[in-house]
Amino acid sequence: MQNHQKGLMKIRTAFFYCLFLALSGNIFAEVVSIDLVENGKIIDASPTLTMFWKGENPKAVLVLIPGGDGHIGLKMDRQDIKFHFYQTIKLLSNPSATSGNFDVVIFDSPYPLSPNQKYPSARGSSDHIKRIESVLTYYKEKTQLPIFIMGHSNGGISLMELIRKLQKENKTHLIGGMIVSSARNETLFSPPLNFPILFIDHKNNGCTRGDMTVYETYETVKNFSQSVVEQILITSGESQNNNPCFSGYHMYYKAEVEASKALDGFLTRNTK
Repeated sequence: MQNHQKGLMKIRTAFFYCLFLALSGNIFAEVVSIDLVENGKIIDASPTLTMFWKGENPKAVLVLIPGGDGHIGLKMDRQDIKFHFYQTIKLLSNPSATSGNFDVVIFDSPYPLSPNQKYPSARGSSDHIKRIESVLTYYKEKTQLPIFIMGHSNGGISLMELIRKLQKENKTHLIGGMIVSSARNETLFSPPLNFPILFIDHKNNGCTRGDMTVYETYETVKNFSQSVVEQILITSGESQNNNPCFSGYHMYYKAEVEASKALDGFLTRNTK
C-alpha cells in the first residue's frame, strides 16, 4: 500500500511539473536598467539590472531579492531566466497559471554579495540597500501600484536590513507588503510593521541555516505586527542530489505550481 501511495504521489508530482513547464512560456519580459539614486542624484555609474515580467491586469508589483550571492548576471538583451525558481515567481504574471494580476521584478546585484563569507554581510552594505530602495522607488513611480518585496534565503538578510533602514527614516510606506521565503535564521524583524507579511517555506527544507527558527520568527512578528501575518508551508516537490541550500525543497523544486498559487493567494488577499 505504501509503495502504491508513493507511486501515485510521484505521478501527481510529475503531472504538476509538466503543467508548470507548459504554463511558464514566454510572456512580456524585458531587462530594465535602474540608476542608483540618492536625493534625486545618481551616485554610482553602475546601474542595477532587473528582469521585469508584466502581469495581465496588475494590482501590485512583486520585487524578488534572490538568495545565493545575489548576482544573476543579467544582460540588457536577455528575455528570460530559465532556472525553475525564477520561473515559479514568473507564474504570478501569467493568468493561465495564477490570477496573473501581478507584475514581477527580479533584482540582480551588479556584483556578488559576500560569496566567500559564512554570513553575507554585504547584504547589509549601504550600496546594496540603496540599490534595493532605488528599484522599489522606480517601480512604484513607473506602475503607480503597491510594491511587495520578497527575500528568499540569503535575500532575507537584504530584506531585514532594508526594513531597518526604512524604519529609521520613516519610509516604510514605500512597501505594500513583505514575503519572507526560506530565509536564514538570522533574519529578524522589529516593530513597527504595518503591512501584510507572509512567511513561506518548505516543510522539508534541508537547508539547516534556513528554517531552524522560521516558526519562532513568524510567531514573534505576529505578536507585534499591526497588520496581517501569515505562514504557509509547501508540501509538494522533490529533493535533489546537490547542496540543500541551493536546490531541492529549499528552492521549491517541482513544487512550482503549489508555491506560485500560495504566493498568488497571499498577494490577492492583500491587494484591492
